Amino acid sequence: MAKKKKGNGEGTVYKTKSGYRGQIVVGIDDYGKLIRRSVTGKTIKEVNEKLTAVKNSIITGTYIAPNHITLCDLAHLMLEDDLNLNYIKEGTYHRSIETLKRIEKCPYIKNTPIQELSYAPIKDFLLSEAKMSQSLINKVYMMLKKTLNEAVKRKIIRESPINDLKKPKSSQHREKVRALTKDEELRLYKVLTTEDVNYSHQMLLSMMTGMRMGEINALERRDIDMRFKTISVNKTITRGLNGKAIISDSAKTENGNRIIPISETVKPLVDEILFCGETDYLFVRKGKLITTSQVNIHFKRILEKYDILDKTIKGTVSLHSLRHTFATRCIEAGMQPKVLQHILGHSDIRITLNTYCDAFENFQKENLAKTDEYFADMGISFSNSKSIEEAS
Repeated sequence: MAKKKKGNGEGTVYKTKSGYRGQIVVGIDDYGKLIRRSVTGKTIKEVNEKLTAVKNSIITGTYIAPNHITLCDLAHLMLEDDLNLNYIKEGTYHRSIETLKRIEKCPYIKNTPIQELSYAPIKDFLLSEAKMSQSLINKVYMMLKKTLNEAVKRKIIRESPINDLKKPKSSQHREKVRALTKDEELRLYKVLTTEDVNYSHQMLLSMMTGMRMGEINALERRDIDMRFKTISVNKTITRGLNGKAIISDSAKTENGNRIIPISETVKPLVDEILFCGETDYLFVRKGKLITTSQVNIHFKRILEKYDILDKTIKGTVSLHSLRHTFATRCIEAGMQPKVLQHILGHSDIRITLNTYCDAFENFQKENLAKTDEYFADMGISFSNSKSIEEAS
């Protein structure tokens, strides 16, 4: 296997079956042997960029020798590398750091070198997290697994101590986020169109298009094409390294980048939004971008102040319920699942079907009832047992 050596201690790069691998000397151990760090990539350029990042960390004093590195140290290095090499955005980095902070609350994981970590204490830590939401458990579990697997790749450890550790299930009872009923939606619509409330345009747009609030708050004038009556969804609001709202140059998911139609019902609303907007971004407050949490606070106040919700109906109502409400009305109107999938920006039709299975099931029952009426009008009915016997 041919190696490409680089001078002045810059490391060695060579081809592998899956791409390229690079090695660089990062120090000397207690026995005088050279300590090398390996990086991998699909191209020579990618490997060289990673080697450069390692060299810079050595120069700046942020590099930690493998024999002293902890899981949290390695996780930080991985996130910094991914951010510097543009594999992740600032918003993803910030959210990942929040997950890492959760792991760092465990003294054992935070302070123990990776080589000394064992199965039982990590399992105990994960079990202690079982009272949290399943989404948070998933994030913590995946970060632990990913970091330990990276330690194996870098030859810091031979194998991960939690290879066979199953992901805990949350013990937290969480009610499903539900859509608004037709009556609730009508009450909210009247409030948003007649009362002076903050962020009414965003709430109405979400309820009438199914767009996520982060996508709505990121809209610019150029994203609206009134000639072809479309809205281009291509970015979202997220939080940066300092916790402030920033624009991510892509939607929440790859399939989130989409073109959605402006219906005749929604067109007057969009015209009003364009008329009221004073900057390139359609929704700003005091010259600053608006976050989803800001809108959510006002949404909850509106629900309570104007007594929007039917308290007898089970399920949680949040800002995301506006998106669910739009999808439910589309299903009730007879929209095909594949069309709804595209409008909502789901990557898989199964997400659409699973998320709105109740609405689809009710829609099917209503259509079967109409079919029964149609058969009855034709004279086909099995309610009379005598007619069945005569037919046979």
